[in-house]
Amino acid sequence: MHLFRAGLAIGVAGVLSACFMSDTPFIPDEDAVRLDEGETVLVCTNSDDCARTIPNRGNPGYLMMPPPDEGEDEGTMAIRFAPLVEASFGPVWLAEIKMVDEDDGDVAYVVGAVRRAPEFDDGETKAFDVELPWCDDVPEPDLETYGIAKLDSYTCALPTKASISDYLRATYMGFFEDPDWWEDS
Repeated sequence: MHLFRAGLAIGVAGVLSACFMSDTPFIPDEDAVRLDEGETVLVCTNSDDCARTIPNRGNPGYLMMPPPDEGEDEGTMAIRFAPLVEASFGPVWLAEIKMVDEDDGDVAYVVGAVRRAPEFDDGETKAFDVELPWCDDVPEPDLETYGIAKLDSYTCALPTKASISDYLRATYMGFFEDPDWWEDS
């Protein structure tokens, strides 16, 4: 898990700061869904930071392709989605972003929340906004209730007593309904 303690950026999905993460996947294969079956989608953090994302063949996830101007040294990044909640504007999905440390091959997974973002669409390619729920201000009672472990001031291990989905549904619904959270996260 030292991969995240080093402050590694996750490229398209933003900078890792105060995020939830795990060294094992948290979306089971049977829960993973396609956002738009068979089509390329854009995964964005804002209108200027989108990655073409294609279905991963033989896997229920996707591969985020680096922007062409980042050079061939940048590899693809795996991402999977599962239904999370229905907000007033439509569905919010849980995202699992797979990070691989190029130096030692360590693997870790980062939690994201995703909404449909038509304002980022590129022609007929549909865009989805991914934001990282923060863990730096989780109240002490929630740490105990959900089994969240603070690893340092920047990262928290995923809940062990309850699923991350249960935690986000219980504590983040107000944020998911707030357009400013999606724009400012």
